[in-house]
Amino acid sequence: MLLQRIDTLNEQRLQELCDERCPESGTLDFKRALPATSDEDRTEFLKDVCAFANSNGGDLVYGIADKSGVAERIHPITSEPSDAAKRRLGQMLDARIEPRIQGLQFHPVDVAGGYVLILRVPASFDGPHRHQHKDFHRFVMRNGTHTSDLTYDQLRSAFDRTATLAERARHFINERTENIVAGKTWKPMQAGPLCVAHLAPIAAMGGRTSIDIAALNRDYSSFIFSGWGGASSALNLDGLVVYSPTRNDDQTAYVQVFRSGAFEAVRVGSRQYVENDEHHRVIPSTTITAFYREAATVFLAKAKLLGYSGPAIFRCALLQIEGYELGVGGNFSLFRKAFSDRPNLVLPDVWVEDAEAVTDVDAIVRPIMDILWQAFNVERCLAYKEDGSWNPGR
Repeated sequence: MLLQRIDTLNEQRLQELCDERCPESGTLDFKRALPATSDEDRTEFLKDVCAFANSNGGDLVYGIADKSGVAERIHPITSEPSDAAKRRLGQMLDARIEPRIQGLQFHPVDVAGGYVLILRVPASFDGPHRHQHKDFHRFVMRNGTHTSDLTYDQLRSAFDRTATLAERARHFINERTENIVAGKTWKPMQAGPLCVAHLAPIAAMGGRTSIDIAALNRDYSSFIFSGWGGASSALNLDGLVVYSPTRNDDQTAYVQVFRSGAFEAVRVGSRQYVENDEHHRVIPSTTITAFYREAATVFLAKAKLLGYSGPAIFRCALLQIEGYELGVGGNFSLFRKAFSDRPNLVLPDVWVEDAEAVTDVDAIVRPIMDILWQAFNVERCLAYKEDGSWNPGR
């Protein structure tokens, strides 16, 4: 696979691939021309796409001629407009591969005399996928630079792939949460309740990808949450830390971006005040709800930017809350107090079907916030209106 975002590829980079005699691999295949309309060409195209999806993903590059599996020269496509080619090939994939592959990306690159068309195929977690071949179907996978049929054992493993990686994601989040409860954070956190959010793309759990931490560090400002009033960054063994600086060594908030592509956000969520000679330790409900909503928004956007299509697990936790009440509304405390019956609240996982396709973050966050508020004996999250719209002024 070409090690950069598909929309950043240009003619200069493609020419460099040819000049450097870039070899084909298990995730990269060069094709001189687009698939034609014959049954043989269509079958070859479907086989190539299925093989990448059932393996580690990859890029099919149409418009670069190869010699003995090595990029040789750009061979501009002129046989049909790029929009027509994308439409024709996309329709073929929709009709003759099942289940449909989510997250496919077509990207035409204008070059002298025509264009080169790149098709990026993600490693799929909805498979295994099969393609139609005459009167039967085939399950295939990429094996080096060759394509082969899946064996019985490989087929069985492919059906278990998503479940296995989802369990690995849950184990990762469990371990991180346990470490936070035990005080094993990047730096010590200030005393009080801690709001914690994790996003673990299933694709990040396969151990086959590693993000460019140095590149993220050069643009770490996109990980700064509302209300921080400034931020700094640091690199560590896990990846990149973006944090809100304090005068002391203990922290109020940080984001950890893991090299695998998983994300963690932690912030202190409490305040204290005295009213009528009574000391109150309060968790500000709107503030923490806004934090979880922002974590989901930032993490899903970053996962998409990093190319993590497919499912992901999002989880929220509110830790170390014993003795703290949930601050709900100006007059709520006049008739009852909102306390939880346990010191740590680890909320149910939210299964995000396709991290790249999320358009409504509130559809993900609101149900889990209802559960959080119910843990304090409040019927629903009042930071949302009854129609589900965000209403932080409540």
